[in-house]
Amino acid sequence: MMVIDLDSHSRPRREDYVIAPQYEHLRPRSFTDSRGNVRRIFNNKIISVLTAGEREVSNREGKSAWHAAEYDADVRYQQVKDAGIDYQFVSAGTVGMFNYIDPDPGSAFIRASNNFIYEKFMKRYPKTFTGAPQLPLQDTRAAMKELERCVKDLGMLTFLMPTNWNGIDLADPHWWNLYDYARDLGVRGVIIHIGSFAGPFVGKERLSVLGSDGTAGRRILSQPFEYCTNIVNLIFGGLLDSFPELNFAFLEAGAEFAVNLKHRISENVEQIGYLQDMLTNPIDKYFDRFYFVVDDLLLEDDGKRLARVIEELGDDRLFFGSDYPHDDGHLDTAARVQSLDGISAETKQKILAGNVLKYMGGKLALL
Repeated sequence: MMVIDLDSHSRPRREDYVIAPQYEHLRPRSFTDSRGNVRRIFNNKIISVLTAGEREVSNREGKSAWHAAEYDADVRYQQVKDAGIDYQFVSAGTVGMFNYIDPDPGSAFIRASNNFIYEKFMKRYPKTFTGAPQLPLQDTRAAMKELERCVKDLGMLTFLMPTNWNGIDLADPHWWNLYDYARDLGVRGVIIHIGSFAGPFVGKERLSVLGSDGTAGRRILSQPFEYCTNIVNLIFGGLLDSFPELNFAFLEAGAEFAVNLKHRISENVEQIGYLQDMLTNPIDKYFDRFYFVVDDLLLEDDGKRLARVIEELGDDRLFFGSDYPHDDGHLDTAARVQSLDGISAETKQKILAGNVLKYMGGKLALL
């Protein structure tokens, strides 16, 4: 059974960024305090915080060995193959990390990140790894140029889009020229990832109780809040009608939130006339363009929650993403999907590979 992992990460070390000399002083740096907390800094801002407690949990679960896989292709390849994964999409760094700086240095660091994916992973293992590149969104022209380079020169097939940039939702017409160019380049699937470490998110001003900038606790709400907002804007803002070729995959937040959201949208569209007038298709038709990750919660109790999600959303809307090698990542999810008794073999193959192929337009380099 083929397995494709749509969600994995890498983290270039400071020396891995091949960057022009005038930007050397901006290289990301990590600082560890006396309590063992690690803070990553870029452009004088905290990008991420890994507390000593989080590191202790990682060591206890044996995932500290994954650290080398963030930058070492040989280590990653062995671990991925041992987990039975045939093909893996790899992103680099923190999503949105380089989007809040002047366009020229921002573009330079994003190019360096995308080059890192290509040189370290794709070039060494072209039949196993491909890239999920980021773009310099602070300059649309530069974003188009970088996307063209990634597609035509590096052989990448998609790109990462944060849920918003500077408060501009991913569905906003601000990005439509970029999407149009992506469509012309043959891109059919856009990967959506929350950018809350480096940028704003819905409700941020009221959620300081969940942690300061760079901390992970805010994801309790930041991911579903942002994704629900994205889906509503994609449906009612006209993008899906204007770009019928494009599909959108939402990483890391599972799929259960989408079930409740779909019900609320459908119920209100039935009751509110002006919402009906904004649409040209049934709600099901729009949701056919959205793909959601199968997380651990869906697999508990022999996949009872997964069965409900399949009943509500269909088995064509789900995919496997490990979030590896983050400490909370799970390479074993694919094996757990295969072991479920209450899910058909056909549905398992859709989740583990078939739906990603459909989302990407029906082909990948390994086929």
